[in-house]
Amino acid sequence: MSCGMCTGKKSHRAQITNISGPQDLIMHVPRPQVDHDGKAIRIEDHELDRRTLEAALTTMADFIDKQRQNITVITIGGAVNTLLLQNRQSTHDVDFFGTNLNNDQRILLDEAARYAERQSRTPLGGEWFNNQMMLWLSPNVHRKVTQEALEQNEVVFARRGLKMVVAPWNYALCGKMNRLVRPGQARPYDVTDAASYLHCYILRNGGPVSAARVKRWCQEYQKDTSDDVIRAVKKEYRRLYERDGIAG
Repeated sequence: MSCGMCTGKKSHRAQITNISGPQDLIMHVPRPQVDHDGKAIRIEDHELDRRTLEAALTTMADFIDKQRQNITVITIGGAVNTLLLQNRQSTHDVDFFGTNLNNDQRILLDEAARYAERQSRTPLGGEWFNNQMMLWLSPNVHRKVTQEALEQNEVVFARRGLKMVVAPWNYALCGKMNRLVRPGQARPYDVTDAASYLHCYILRNGGPVSAARVKRWCQEYQKDTSDDVIRAVKKEYRRLYERDGIAG
């Protein structure tokens, strides 16, 4: 199993959340949709394959470009696996975030995503492009991950108007570990995803990495892990790549 498009090369609803102070109020995307009676419209999810995602993001990019804007967002999760690593056939949404964005840009992203939904031949779902995962990021971690992602500059999608870069690979790894320590939340593919993200980190930065280093990453990103989870990821990495990704 390969890391897909991961090259290993280093690159030169209208709710408001208070992120770091009154000046950093972040708008949630999508903004709420209500019917004529003011009741929330029920939103459905759909599985989105690579071709559907690429077409929808292209429509978004063209919409944003027509507004003479160019926006970079950070993404993580199923969109990365489907578009960049290509080790998953589909996902139900695109998660994005980034403290580099202002609310005017978030409004434009929301408008572009809704336009893409209307134009798509395949149903996308009302929350197909959303920033809900920022709810789980503390202000300091949000800023840290944004900066590291922009420096890493691993491109998931790029067209004039819209660029998507992946979150730091070690942050993505810790996110999967955080779910793996919770059996009720873990999904069957999480351990394979964790090993894949670790592999992409190692391709860029060298490895293997120590178990102590992995624990330190999780602490810095405010994610949980355990010795059992680390052993499971280590075992899966060896199964996939026939060498060690975690030492010790």
